Amino acid sequence: MRKRRGLFFIIQIVLATLFLSLSFSCQKKIEEKKSIEDLLIKQPKLKFDEKVPQRYKITSTLYNRDMEGNIVSTIQLSGKFTRYVEKGEVLCRWEDVKMVSSKETSSEFPEGKSLDYLEDFLYPLSGKILNEDFYKDFPEEEKTYVKTLIWDAPWIEVAYVSIDNAEYNKPFFSSDLENKKIDIQNFALLKIKNLKGSWSGVAKKNGEVCALIEFKALSNPIETKLEGLSVKGRTCSWGSFWVSLEDHEVEYAQVNEDVIMEMTLPNFPKQILNMQREVEFQKIR
Repeated sequence: MRKRRGLFFIIQIVLATLFLSLSFSCQKKIEEKKSIEDLLIKQPKLKFDEKVPQRYKITSTLYNRDMEGNIVSTIQLSGKFTRYVEKGEVLCRWEDVKMVSSKETSSEFPEGKSLDYLEDFLYPLSGKILNEDFYKDFPEEEKTYVKTLIWDAPWIEVAYVSIDNAEYNKPFFSSDLENKKIDIQNFALLKIKNLKGSWSGVAKKNGEVCALIEFKALSNPIETKLEGLSVKGRTCSWGSFWVSLEDHEVEYAQVNEDVIMEMTLPNFPKQILNMQREVEFQKIR
């Protein structure tokens, strides 16, 4: 009888322990769900001090492909980019910028050539970066690629603006960018169509709980008409930003672009070009 009572007592303890464990687990899941739901609310205005420099390593990789998707050549630029506000003006500075071309993409890119003329290159962020005069002192053979790196940096501004108006799982876009024409001097006329963004989830990056902001702008017409050169095509862009819910700093970002163009030169048959670009923003602390 005592053995039965002892066995019954042990079973009661096991069942009680199991019940408490399940109750604790359920309660924890409820609290986690509540905690996540608390995060998925419209964010207040920017909290971070814009005077504090935000630093990133920006890496832009260009892939030239044929119509079967084979890589013809690649060019990669990387540099340390600093963004801060002084006297109400957004200032940008570059350092340690390197450039390398390679046909080998299955492994790490080799050490690139340092672009010393970009060391401590400082300028206010404005539409002037679209003007040819802005790059008048740059080497002609590198100018086009350096331009794209400098044009990539303002993508970070999209995240700063977006988080203010973001509501979880609701699409949004900046109205001033809807069907906007961007005239890039001596380069191209780009028409942005149907730029859409959404706060699609919560993720963790660099130890910070972040809003995952995703965007896409598909089928944007692009054309160039210069002396002896005519280009017409379309570009598609999409990407993601990891924006801290604690201080609204951008912890990480990636942007992708796919361009198909038809190029016409005098006395030459038309050529079809396909270029893809991958741009990565890694936060530097």
